[in-house]
Amino acid sequence: MTAQTTVFVFLASLLTASFIFALCLKAPQLFVLGFLGVLFLFSSSTWGQIEVQNTIYARGVGMFYFSLLNLALLVGGVATLVRKLANPGNPYLVAPLGKYFLAFAFLLSGHVVLGLMSGIDIFEILGNNGLINILNMLIFMYLVVMAFHSEKDTRTLLLAILGLALVRALFGLVRYVWLGGDSANPYRNFESLDIKIFFFDISDNFVASLAAFCAAWLLLSPGVGLSVGRRLALYGFLALEIGAVALSFRRSSLLGLALMFLLLLYWLPTRRKLKFMVMALGMLWVTAVVFFQQRLQYNDGGGGILASLVYDISPHKGMEDNRFYVLYAAAQSLAGNWLFGLGSWGSFTGDQELLSYHFGKFDFVHSGFGHIVLKSGIAGLLLFCSLLAAYVAFYFRHRNRLRGNARLMADAGFAGFLFWMPSLLIGTPIIEFRTMLLMGLTMAMPFVAVGLEKYRVRAYAFA
Repeated sequence: MTAQTTVFVFLASLLTASFIFALCLKAPQLFVLGFLGVLFLFSSSTWGQIEVQNTIYARGVGMFYFSLLNLALLVGGVATLVRKLANPGNPYLVAPLGKYFLAFAFLLSGHVVLGLMSGIDIFEILGNNGLINILNMLIFMYLVVMAFHSEKDTRTLLLAILGLALVRALFGLVRYVWLGGDSANPYRNFESLDIKIFFFDISDNFVASLAAFCAAWLLLSPGVGLSVGRRLALYGFLALEIGAVALSFRRSSLLGLALMFLLLLYWLPTRRKLKFMVMALGMLWVTAVVFFQQRLQYNDGGGGILASLVYDISPHKGMEDNRFYVLYAAAQSLAGNWLFGLGSWGSFTGDQELLSYHFGKFDFVHSGFGHIVLKSGIAGLLLFCSLLAAYVAFYFRHRNRLRGNARLMADAGFAGFLFWMPSLLIGTPIIEFRTMLLMGLTMAMPFVAVGLEKYRVRAYAFA
């Protein structure tokens, strides 16, 4: 890079950072909605592609070490902190679960110090395959919570979620019907199976599932008055979003969607449960038939649909033939480091042939919880689980007094949290920037809902 190019890049970066900083101070909703537009509409997964291409989430990495989106997020986080420090008494600028943010920041700072003392490059310590995305998740959560306070703001957020999900689903539908489906298709490209898929990226499945939950909530919840036209449109929208998940053939996504709808069933009044169960059983039957015919028929389960569904984690398989071998290998590598892990830069060792799908990279495991243990030990896992427990307690403590859009916002957020549970158990969410920011959105939504309810109380008191 020439000196002139370096100066140009520096000035352009300074101007862009200043613009983002000012935008987050004056119009934080626009910044968050712009971020949501990127997160909802652009895939981050390249696994399964024959020719791997850079995604929007990797732009700028070669020049800045961090991606442009990550840098924008950090600038937005600093601007939000400045807003809070400048207005400490503002009831809207609340950083929920702040002690956990500080604890993770301290943990990551400790990894930086110890890593540098051990001769590890700082950008390896702060790379996506470490723990940095947990911090990114919390920053985005705060951006969302502090950007939306009023009824109008919350309605805008809900409409943005539904509108962006619809655009993404229609794109996937056109690609699935006429263009051969998602190009990131490991079943076809790596396993030579005659399968085309709607979305491979777990985050695309989340977007569709979140939209489906909101549509079902509106259709089934009492007190929601819908015209016949809107009701039919919502049923069509619901079918499209569920079809997107079903035709993606991701087991963790289907399980996550099922957990979301179980939450809806739990909260529905008794007289509406039967209607929901009939609708849900119909969708489940169609989904199961399609899933088995298109995907599970290729699995050697030897015992019907259920055995085919868990073909790679079946108890009768030995550890070396099991999907969980990677966790076994990681546990063996931890040895005497169970309390604090191997550090954000840590890697495990194992059978190269059995782990060939890792392509020689052993600095992550296929389990979000397992990954946290590998990097930060039992201490890091307890901290993360405490964060999740505090979030769950907050939702159940406040949910029943919420009404209208506030209740939909809270329920959708917690349902999204349930969607991510299977991925945290057997997926790789911690190393995925897009996934963790979408998880941050689900963490933020109940806090936005409760803030909206407080806004209504204040508005009524001063009316």
